[in-house]
Amino acid sequence: MKLSWITKIILVLLVGALIIAPQVLLPDAEFNGTDDTAKMTVTSSNENYVPWFENIFDPGDMEENLFHFQQLLGVGGLGICFFYLYKKSKKNEKADKSV
Repeated sequence: MKLSWITKIILVLLVGALIIAPQVLLPDAEFNGTDDTAKMTVTSSNENYVPWFENIFDPGDMEENLFHFQQLLGVGGLGICFFYLYKKSKKNEKADKSV
């Protein structure tokens, strides 16, 4: 299946809209993680709750670096997949021309 250039542009714009829409439509929204939400839920239901242990170090920098590494792996994997599909399509075009 071959997509036309118009279809490709529409798909890219649609993905871009899906990424930007929540930030534009909900500018004051807080996108908290599940850890923060769970902490708020526990403290709101039981104000005397005491955590079992404290962190040895501040995970802020390490957590951010792990998320960046995860992002790098995802983008790299997508890049490899797109490169493979591009080479495969070029090989198929070359085979079609030689027949």
